[in-house]
Amino acid sequence: MAHVREVQRKKAPNGIAFEVHWREGDRKMQRTYSVKREAERFALKVEDTKASGDITAPLAKNFKTFREVAADSFEASRSRLKAGTLVQYENLFDKKILPRFGARRISTITGQDVERWVADLTRDGLAPNTVHNHYVLLNKVFRYAMRHRLISFNPCDGVELPKNVPSADFAPVFLTAKQADALAAQLEDYAPLDTLIRFAAYTGLRAAEITGLRVRDVNFTAGHVEVRQTVKRLGGEWTVGTPKSKRSTRNVPLLNRELIAALKLHLLRHPNSGDPDALFWPGRSNGSRRLDWTRPVDLGGVLKYYMRPAAERADIPKSIRFHDLRHTCASLMFAAGFKPYEVSRWMGHASVATTDGIYAHLYPSDYNEQIARFEAFVAEG
Repeated sequence: MAHVREVQRKKAPNGIAFEVHWREGDRKMQRTYSVKREAERFALKVEDTKASGDITAPLAKNFKTFREVAADSFEASRSRLKAGTLVQYENLFDKKILPRFGARRISTITGQDVERWVADLTRDGLAPNTVHNHYVLLNKVFRYAMRHRLISFNPCDGVELPKNVPSADFAPVFLTAKQADALAAQLEDYAPLDTLIRFAAYTGLRAAEITGLRVRDVNFTAGHVEVRQTVKRLGGEWTVGTPKSKRSTRNVPLLNRELIAALKLHLLRHPNSGDPDALFWPGRSNGSRRLDWTRPVDLGGVLKYYMRPAAERADIPKSIRFHDLRHTCASLMFAAGFKPYEVSRWMGHASVATTDGIYAHLYPSDYNEQIARFEAFVAEG
């Protein structure tokens, strides 16, 4: 219940002010007026708000800003997020979210404000998928505020986002097995990059998984690669982490005998092959092409200085990205007749639905087996 209390205030007219006090859950709320009648009207508003089932916290004048709530939300989820995810979140917030909403009282932000922000992001040239990523983070803060009864509605609800139309500049490049081998052959003078390219194309590991691969993780006896850690650059520093999701911690079969032979030869040349924790792939010393077996391989540099020039020489689209070797692996597996659930498991997708959403167009369309089975069933009936 809200109640009005008369208090002494030097700066108030006649030295008297009127405070409205009420509680929202465990929190004490207060708002001050210089006129008693206004304070009483506000107290009635608080009571009406409570009676309607809405929260009253936003009615407090000195309520939390979006920046404060965002900080609380980050802190609450910090233990559940990986270091890389936190860095990505902070970058998105600092560039496009906090400059727009940070100083605003979170209870004053409306759905129209969010719609205008989305429109401005689009006008700034951000891709639809990037706009979506920003929106997800904004919505995360508002959902946190809703759970803690800081706002009575989520202004992100019902906001329409731009449709994600794939750009030709980012269309996946699917290589055939011959193209993958031709690309690797162009890098034989820069060993072991030729073997690394074949490895990426025939295992489908993510870039951070390849960078984090250790000697112990390539298990020739079992015939598979054990994906157990990642290494990626965060804030200019190489950071060791865990695979992207629970299903990303997996064993990936080595399906190409020539690749297995190349990997064994690579290990024979590895100066630290006796150390199971040593990185499997070497980096290069700063400013030189000399191999540094204690340094993680910089796949961004491999793409820019080696892979794309090699692609041009091999008559492969020079728009190719390193991630396209992962796409290539999936396409080769489907072409070889592997089932979606097998490909999903080896690619480390969160679910078969993820695999289906990315690669459904690659599924084989030969229905001869199904036709024969159906005809046999009909004939029996």
